[in-house]
Amino acid sequence: MSAIPSSVPERLEDELRKRLASLDLEAKVRLLSGKDHWSTYAEESIGLRSLILSDGTVGIRGVRWTETGTSINIPSATAIAASFDPELARSMGSVIGAEGRRKGVDVVLGPVVNLQRTPYGGRHFEAFSEDPQLTASMGAAMVAGIQSEGAATTAKHFIANEAETDRTNSNSVVSKQVLREAYLRPFEAIVEAGGLGVMSSYNKVNGTPAIQSELITEVLEREWGFDGLVVSDWGAIRNVDAASSARGGTDLAMPGPKTAWADGLLDAVREGRVPEALIDGKVLRLLRLAARVGALQGIGPLVDRETLPTPPLAEALGVGRKLRDAGTKGMVLLRNEGEVLPLPPSVGKIAVIGPGAVTPRTNGGGSAAVVAPAAVPPLEAVKAALPDAEIQYAEGVRPYTLVKTLSAANGSAPGGPGVVLIDFLDAESAVLGSERRHRCDTLTYGMGYPEGVPEDAVTAIRASTRLSVDAAGDYVFAAAGSGYAHVTVDGVTRLDDELVPINSDAVVGMSLPPQGLIQLSMTPERPLDIVFTYTPVQKTVASLRLGFETAAPDPDALIREAVEVARGADVALVFVGTSSEDEAEGFDRSTLALPGRQDDLVAAVAAVAPQTVVVVSSGAPVLLPWRTHVDAVLLSWFGGQEMGWALADVLTGAAEPGGRLPVTFPADEQNLPSPRPHDGDVVYSEGLDIGYRAHARVGTAPAYPFGHGLGYSAWDLSAMSIEKHAAGVDVAVTLGNVGGRESRQVVQVYVSRETTGVVRPALWFAGAAVSEQGPGAEETVTVPVPRRLFEHWDEGSGSWSLEPGTFRIHAGTSSADLPLAMDVAL
Repeated sequence: MSAIPSSVPERLEDELRKRLASLDLEAKVRLLSGKDHWSTYAEESIGLRSLILSDGTVGIRGVRWTETGTSINIPSATAIAASFDPELARSMGSVIGAEGRRKGVDVVLGPVVNLQRTPYGGRHFEAFSEDPQLTASMGAAMVAGIQSEGAATTAKHFIANEAETDRTNSNSVVSKQVLREAYLRPFEAIVEAGGLGVMSSYNKVNGTPAIQSELITEVLEREWGFDGLVVSDWGAIRNVDAASSARGGTDLAMPGPKTAWADGLLDAVREGRVPEALIDGKVLRLLRLAARVGALQGIGPLVDRETLPTPPLAEALGVGRKLRDAGTKGMVLLRNEGEVLPLPPSVGKIAVIGPGAVTPRTNGGGSAAVVAPAAVPPLEAVKAALPDAEIQYAEGVRPYTLVKTLSAANGSAPGGPGVVLIDFLDAESAVLGSERRHRCDTLTYGMGYPEGVPEDAVTAIRASTRLSVDAAGDYVFAAAGSGYAHVTVDGVTRLDDELVPINSDAVVGMSLPPQGLIQLSMTPERPLDIVFTYTPVQKTVASLRLGFETAAPDPDALIREAVEVARGADVALVFVGTSSEDEAEGFDRSTLALPGRQDDLVAAVAAVAPQTVVVVSSGAPVLLPWRTHVDAVLLSWFGGQEMGWALADVLTGAAEPGGRLPVTFPADEQNLPSPRPHDGDVVYSEGLDIGYRAHARVGTAPAYPFGHGLGYSAWDLSAMSIEKHAAGVDVAVTLGNVGGRESRQVVQVYVSRETTGVVRPALWFAGAAVSEQGPGAEETVTVPVPRRLFEHWDEGSGSWSLEPGTFRIHAGTSSADLPLAMDVAL
């Protein structure tokens, strides 16, 4: 599937070894640590330029995280996987790859192909699915799309890194069979597809740090033949022994320059504790990747970026349409009683309720987040799609903790344009440099300061703004960031305190920073001058945030207002979901319940509205206790920058809700795997029974099963046949659109075995095919099932083995709706 072959011609390999041989030991060791947060060292003597690396799971951030360099924001990985269409994943990968070219990025840190082992995982919006085969097919396709634009990918996080709680210290305890059949499978597929890089994870695996696990050297490199680069997760090679970590398979320690290797690896080699040949192997893999992306002078890259079309800007014609279509194909219609959706053009009064209608949740928090161009709120998109409808909005609930970000509506920078003036201060409070910022949700430094500002000299960051309001009332200003905050209001100190985060993970300071609140009584006639001086805990991640909004109203009053708006409408659209406060890097969720009083809001609205449609924006499963009391439930995920338009398309029927669940939505929180370590161990006690497989094992029903999703038409699966061959079997299914409109169906194939002598799931997903047909049309689709999916990993022999006998092949439209079945003997 990859557009980039990973094999290296012999003559090129000879040239790389020749250049390697010209380097002295000091130069070689220097190349194995980053130069700074996002780049590697150059080595002019061999024609090696610096490589630029960037986070890239929903967009390419680049080396600065600001609104002056916005990034195309594609839907979250879970939304893409919900399409069950590798070609769509490949298309979204090509968007990211083109963004990489536009921003000068050589290495994309992604995609994430860890499994959604437990719905509590805080970072699962970045992961594709709970199923290894679906994750493998989507991840390999996205890698192919990204690399077709000339950048390298680093699939992450290798390996068994399905939890955020204490992620830098925890030990994942998982059997070899489960590793092989579940958690390694996506990485193996990406190697087969030509992936050029892999990122090693923070955690230990069965007692050994992942950065130096034999799974890298023995499985990834020797068994699978991977000859690309293994880069550490950021900071994974810091507080470790240089010699022991270097003897593992990781090649590049990021970020630099202060890594354990930079401090101690040279001495370890000179003292004979690390063979120089091992260092040579790491440098060779770095040079090999550099050659492939065009960073070695005199060696042509695998993809000539100069011959590719100019990368589109975020708002360019065509890209928006592509993201909008991807959004609709990933949205999952969970419930549609009485066919309330799509909304008819003649609908009269619509109540739109919930803050998600005006502030779309386009992505989760942490390193995945990008600064996207302004996204159209769903409320505006629905108004545009239904211009004759009478639409009234009510806030309904405030489910967030962080005060809304200060914007140009209420903040202005002193002495010029912008919302806030930022000054960078040294230890004597002298100004080292300044910049004006137009958005206050992206004030992250330490991973890139403005040009000319010496990062090592910055001690504090000062943010100055003038607050003004249109109406007299009570307001609240929030100063947020992990560190020390000093805030003055018109020169009077109102806050002088340390802001302590929920844990020591530095990334939490970006997605869920602690905040200090200042209550303000304001009038339009008297603006207030605010100066927020922030001293970060650690300069490597300096992130501050300014918030401002009306004082929190009575929650009961908000719900009462929403109920009155809904009572007079023909249909109520209620927007609920999670945000970067709930789903983000650095922490796991403690509950699957929607935050705040969103459940109360839905129940109250459903009790009075003639028809209630609930739109759920989340990156991972949430509990929906009111699901049988509303007419429709539409899951929009974190839908990227075009989510508003995509939602309007699906709500009005301009597009089909094409998604199917790539993860099980549980009915309650009983018997779910935990991401939290116990005595340091995260024990994968469920083994192979991840998600839907656990329900198949015990016969219980979740709220909504893996693979579930409704469309706007009706389908009939009428026939099934199987053809055996050496590589596996091909499953052919005939289906027809028996409804009244063009529609999209996902035919899913599963395997089971009634009698077996080995440990295996009771049911496992084997593949899918997408069919898009007009009314009355019929088609036969073929789903190839590779031989590997019938095999099991034999721990005794250390190899794959096929247990002879009869397997049952199932076909249907979800893991719980499989009307067709046939036996096949292998």
